Amino acid sequence: MKKTLLFALVALLARTAVAQITIDGQLDAGYGSAIAVQTVETGFGDNQSEWNAVYANVSSNRLNVLITGNIEANFNKLEIFFDTNAGGEGTLSSTPQYDFLNGSTWISSNMGGMVFDNGFTPNLHMYARAGGGNFSVDIVDRLGGGGTAVLGNTGTSAYAGTTTGSVNPGTLANGSSVANFLTNSITYAMDNSNVAGIGGTAGNAADQAAALAVTTGFEFSIDLSDLLLDSNVLRMAIMQDNGNHNYLSNQTFGGLPVGTGNLGGDGAGNFTGTLGGINFNNFALYRL
Repeated sequence: MKKTLLFALVALLARTAVAQITIDGQLDAGYGSAIAVQTVETGFGDNQSEWNAVYANVSSNRLNVLITGNIEANFNKLEIFFDTNAGGEGTLSSTPQYDFLNGSTWISSNMGGMVFDNGFTPNLHMYARAGGGNFSVDIVDRLGGGGTAVLGNTGTSAYAGTTTGSVNPGTLANGSSVANFLTNSITYAMDNSNVAGIGGTAGNAADQAAALAVTTGFEFSIDLSDLLLDSNVLRMAIMQDNGNHNYLSNQTFGGLPVGTGNLGGDGAGNFTGTLGGINFNNFALYRL
């Protein structure tokens, strides 16, 4: 049976939190056990762009997620895709235009052609990055490739190892072509203080006990109504990319098989200028 990199949060959507979650980039007891643990050591640099585990919680009608690890301050993108309704794409189109212009092309188009696991059709895309002394987060309603509503955080947050910020309703970012879809602020925090966790020999088996010992990283909270859910099922795919959305590392959730190095743009670690050669159906990924 095909394994996937996706995880369902059905149980979390019906769960009442036993403790308060504070969005500060640190693990709270209310999260409980990790829902995903890294399987391979990073190809993007130990304690640089490294992701160890994922925790999730639903409380006060909000989804709270903590991804423990680090992000390098070189504009590398932490990519988070949400499949929340029937309006998404199993193969990403290159037509939504957002993030920033590279010449005459918006770099979001570099993701065109990337194929997700069968049955996963994301409609929302969140990405976080650090660079130039700032940390920022955007979220995009891709509208099935038909257009974009890109919302960015209100200015950029000063980044000196730990930062907090928000993405607020009505703050349309560059490239937007349709109306705002948020009704509540997304709050986030990044605590980049981790110096432990998995190592940096790409493809080696991750020490999962060490991964679970990491308690800091990227955390966000989003109101369930803004996820545009059409059922009580929510799935996410998480991956580490470069700054131009066109070269993937091996840091994904679910985790890749032991021995897998950076995916690059073709799944084999080669730079092609796009992610069009990535087909996640080609990997025996771990179901979470």
